[in-house]
Amino acid sequence: MELSKIKKVYMLYHETERNNDGKLIGFFSTREKADIEKEKYIKMKGFKDFPEGFKIKTLTIGKSYYTKGFKSKAIK
Repeated sequence: MELSKIKKVYMLYHETERNNDGKLIGFFSTREKADIEKEKYIKMKGFKDFPEGFKIKTLTIGKSYYTKGFKSKAIK
């Protein structure tokens, strides 16, 4: 796949509510590639204890996110 033709990427990450610890695994050019990578990680130490923690988010190349800022849980 030619890079100039890529319009979206698929971000694979893992998070648990237990310790609010997010882990960015990687970005992939197709959903299928992200799913294949997920299957590798789901068998690994730590990840296998929280298989429901895997998420894949679709991101559009060239799109800005957080355009209105953000709220921090750390600031009260």
